[in-house]
Amino acid sequence: MKYFLAAPLFFALAAASAPNVSVIAATGDWSQLPEIRDNGTDHQSKNLMLALNDIATKHECAIPGFKGDRLDFNMSFAALFDADGTPRQIVIPKLNCPKAEAMIGGALKEMIVSGDYKPSGAGGWYRGDLSFFIDNASQ
Repeated sequence: MKYFLAAPLFFALAAASAPNVSVIAATGDWSQLPEIRDNGTDHQSKNLMLALNDIATKHECAIPGFKGDRLDFNMSFAALFDADGTPRQIVIPKLNCPKAEAMIGGALKEMIVSGDYKPSGAGGWYRGDLSFFIDNASQ
């Protein structure tokens, strides 16, 4: 009985301690923002890469960097952090593809919350890049 109560309690506490990070797709220029620090772990989601490749090869949406059988994806994003380094908001470019925007936003949120990207200074807005390359993308 103790074990049955411990698991739900653990998950409830973990959910309560996770920061509330919003993700939006918008147009804007965040090129002048300071660069976010990439901790070098490269936890980039393989599922994200494969999903964007699938969307591109099936021509569901126009994915930037897709041409023929290659996907050379490079996208900047902006992230807002509190003074203590807690992430609060992520802004990605509007792609006019809700499915891709949701996948990219979700993957970035997971990467930022897990610490793959951190502010390089005090709290505020930072700019980051998400990029990958797939050659001979399968149809």
